[in-house]
Amino acid sequence: MATATMTRNANNPALWVAAVAAPLLITHAPSFFHRLLDGDEAIYGSIAALMNLGDPLYAQGGVDNKPPGIFWVYAITFRVFGTYQMTAVHVVALLVIAATCFLIFLAGRRLAGTRAGILAAIFYGVMTAAGNPRLLAANTEAFMMLPLTASLLLMLRRHWVWSGLLLAAAGAFRQSAAVDLLLLPLAVVYLEPRESRLRAAALFVGGGAAGLLVGALLIALTGSLSGFWHWTVGILTQYASSNWAFAWSRARDSVVPFVVDMAVLWVAAIAWTLRWKKLDSGQRLIVAWLVVSILGSLAGGHLSWHYFIQVMGPLALLSALAVDAALRTPLRKQVAWIVAIGVAVPAFGWAAYNVFADPLTYDFSPPVPQHEQVAAYIGTHTGPGDRVFVWGDWPALYVESDRLMASRFPGFLRGFARGSNLPPNNWDTSPDVWPELKSDLEHNPPVLIVDTAAAGWSDFVMYPMRNYPVLQELVASRYHLIAVVDGVGIYALNV
Repeated sequence: MATATMTRNANNPALWVAAVAAPLLITHAPSFFHRLLDGDEAIYGSIAALMNLGDPLYAQGGVDNKPPGIFWVYAITFRVFGTYQMTAVHVVALLVIAATCFLIFLAGRRLAGTRAGILAAIFYGVMTAAGNPRLLAANTEAFMMLPLTASLLLMLRRHWVWSGLLLAAAGAFRQSAAVDLLLLPLAVVYLEPRESRLRAAALFVGGGAAGLLVGALLIALTGSLSGFWHWTVGILTQYASSNWAFAWSRARDSVVPFVVDMAVLWVAAIAWTLRWKKLDSGQRLIVAWLVVSILGSLAGGHLSWHYFIQVMGPLALLSALAVDAALRTPLRKQVAWIVAIGVAVPAFGWAAYNVFADPLTYDFSPPVPQHEQVAAYIGTHTGPGDRVFVWGDWPALYVESDRLMASRFPGFLRGFARGSNLPPNNWDTSPDVWPELKSDLEHNPPVLIVDTAAAGWSDFVMYPMRNYPVLQELVASRYHLIAVVDGVGIYALNV
């Protein structure tokens, strides 16, 4: 952690860059040991591959419930480096994390000085890797935090138009960015004289409106506006309600370890928050940012670990303020050791784990899905231009086999509590899905249909293809079973 070095040399740029870069690179290094870090990366990649063929997002170019920003990033990266080049995506994601660290440094320096900024940047860089492999993934939250942090920093600097514009840009990656609108009333009251508050709010709203207009134009150019509204806005209530029914079981695997692993930072941040009456307006705004970020990360009810990246920015800042102040007391050596150990041990422990864990199967009890075997079979029994359809929730097979989806849907019952005995009435199995799926499979007949439900992968055994007329009729009339690999049924098109 180089805390003692920072205490003596906080104004030496080379030292603080090294102090931030070293733990950032070490803890994020496992992201380059695996092609995919979670199933979400496979969803974004398989959709981006269709988009690069010229098909519109939220239509024939792929359907998901995320805003378009993540798909634009993947699609552009694939255009430059090649389809399914996930190492390039991981490099881009690491650069985004590093840029966010820099913005957090600037915010911390503005609030309390250079050392506080350095500590905040280190804490954010380490926290975004101190968890299971999904936390390392090139996911929406990591990309959202760059414009979201920039929006907060510009808010502190009272650049209202640009702050609103960047908040809209953050919303292009994840809907939960919108909770930062709640900061606007506090920010204008804390930072603006009474006579200019209305103007500041109007400028912020104007910037946000401009950002939304630009986003709508980009969606119109690359996708479907009606599809965007239906899949990313219209289904949100259904998505959240199904998730909240199982929130506690998911919280045990995400919220609890996140809080426990970074307990030293939570204690520091809470202790600093309790000094509310002594905090200046900027620091109070960061406290408010932490509160609304917690609300945003919890809102969907899914509670995956990477959802809490939204919390990590303000948590890093508040804990850095507390640690920086403690380093000015006679107990500075003890504080430095406690913080260094409390942050480094879980971070490097997870880094070691993430090097060897298979990110796609680490949470499965043996026997685990042999996805690489299935992907290898697909790759050797199809050509580069062939389309494949995977039934279940395993879009990783498209990426690992380097094959395109035959359908706009990369998976089914995504985010649903599969195996819960609830009727499978998910947003991606709604009545309007099946005519679109049928149209896709008729337009792009898959050379292979891969049935992961037959093997029970991802708790899909309760949803066999025979329960869905579109698939049952297609398989019965045009396909035959050609192989079973690790229990996965693979059907070939009749000659």
